[in-house]
Amino acid sequence: MSCLVNWLVIFTLMVDIVSTSDMYSSVAELELLYVKEQHVGQRLEDFLLLIKQQTAAIDQYLTEFREIRSANSDSRAVISNPINAFHMMRRLTISWQSVKTALETQVNVTEIAEDVLNISKSFPNDEDLSGAAFSLAQLQGAYRLNVSQLASGNVQMSDRISFPSLRGLNARDCLFIGKHAFNKGLYDQAVDWISTAAEVAQSESNQSATVAEIKPFLSTAIRVHDDVLEKKGPLGDNWRTNPEPFKRRVKTVRLGNQSKQQRIADAHTLATDKSPVWEETEIFFRLCRGEQSRPTRVTSKLKCRHISHTQPYFMVRPLKLEEHSLVPYIAVFHDFMSDAETELFKSLAIENLERSAHGSKRSGRQGVTSDKRTSKQSWVQDGSHHVVDKITKRISDSVGLNSQPSNVGSEYYQVANYGIGGRYTPHSDHGVLSQSGGQPTEFELMRGDRILTFMTYLDDVEEGGATVFTHAGVAVKPKKGMSVFWWNLMSDLSGDTSTRHGGCPVLHGSKWICNKWFHSGEQFLKRPCGNQPKSRISYPGGGERS
Repeated sequence: MSCLVNWLVIFTLMVDIVSTSDMYSSVAELELLYVKEQHVGQRLEDFLLLIKQQTAAIDQYLTEFREIRSANSDSRAVISNPINAFHMMRRLTISWQSVKTALETQVNVTEIAEDVLNISKSFPNDEDLSGAAFSLAQLQGAYRLNVSQLASGNVQMSDRISFPSLRGLNARDCLFIGKHAFNKGLYDQAVDWISTAAEVAQSESNQSATVAEIKPFLSTAIRVHDDVLEKKGPLGDNWRTNPEPFKRRVKTVRLGNQSKQQRIADAHTLATDKSPVWEETEIFFRLCRGEQSRPTRVTSKLKCRHISHTQPYFMVRPLKLEEHSLVPYIAVFHDFMSDAETELFKSLAIENLERSAHGSKRSGRQGVTSDKRTSKQSWVQDGSHHVVDKITKRISDSVGLNSQPSNVGSEYYQVANYGIGGRYTPHSDHGVLSQSGGQPTEFELMRGDRILTFMTYLDDVEEGGATVFTHAGVAVKPKKGMSVFWWNLMSDLSGDTSTRHGGCPVLHGSKWICNKWFHSGEQFLKRPCGNQPKSRISYPGGGERS
């Protein structure tokens, strides 16, 4: 085992992460960064003309920048592709250091140079580039993308779905991504990426990395992969390998009367038995890929209908309800918000986006940031705009719950934007009282737990980003203006574990969502407990479905 530890230490030192920014976790911020780079690129063009010489560093940077600029000027179209986003992060971190040095060494620093250097203070840092690299590795694993295709610049889901990027990945890019996959415990993907780096290096005319440089990393990755597989099995909370080793010797060497192949199988069973989270993770990704379907006996009972009887307003504009599950009850309202309303929420949130946090069951704390949730969020208060108040009333009337007093009956709106490969692993929305890090306050007890989640999609997503319910086997694809809602609590206000859900990685596009959580404390007149303490609440009319 000490040998394994040594390999892990050596490999961890391959990548140095020194700062925190999380810019990669929001496509909205990447779009702003793209616009800044357009300005910087033009200023550098002016700078080269002014000083009448082209330094090698600036020329190399501009060669790639001009290629990007000439291909497409639409920031959303460019940044929606994860490979394009990775290239921008690399240009503005690694490549930018040489440009910065060239600018700073000018004897007479011009106004242009000062302008460019001032703008560059808001550029991404090493952690942003690392996050972009790891996100690419996660996307490749989640959607089982071909690494060679990704290296060639093509994000291909199937024969029908393909998103070409403006340029491919060179050998050093693939090696960089492989190292980060390794450091995060994705040993199977680390080998894939580093192997691809060696393949790309062999065909590069102007080698970014040599095969001789890559080979030691590949050997180490394979050794660690097989060692982890043998000693710990293929699945764990912080590691993953292929079910089979790369080296043949692991399969054939015997230990006493038991072959090592049998030991691997036993380890796999042990890991699966002791890690139910991994079983859920496998279901999560199958739902994300659209591989898991429910039997007809379940889906045949689901209905679509217009809802108009809950409020007079809905007689004029009925709600378009589509059921996705009866147990637990999960449904969507189509066209719940207009384009203007969704754009308003984004505009109110975008200036105050901060890295999204989540509750930790292990530590019992809220406010934890990790790879489990890669997005940025902002809170939009009721009363901040008359349209916001109108939407709050519409939601309240739609689900028959009390949203007032503000931030008591329901929380403020949480608006979130997901970044490169942005995702949220399976979790429950209820249980916020137990995650408060100690005894709940008097206010928390009065407000109660989250009884209902009402989520609205503020943008279309080209591919990925579905909301999936692992217990119910439901996948809801984002559609601008559509809302999905579900009950988090049983009729006795205990948590409904069957509502566990997650956000699939965004493969291509930008995902914006808006959450409104209703709490149980103010609903005692709206939602009586009922006769059966463990029954589930359904819609409409406050009925129960046992």
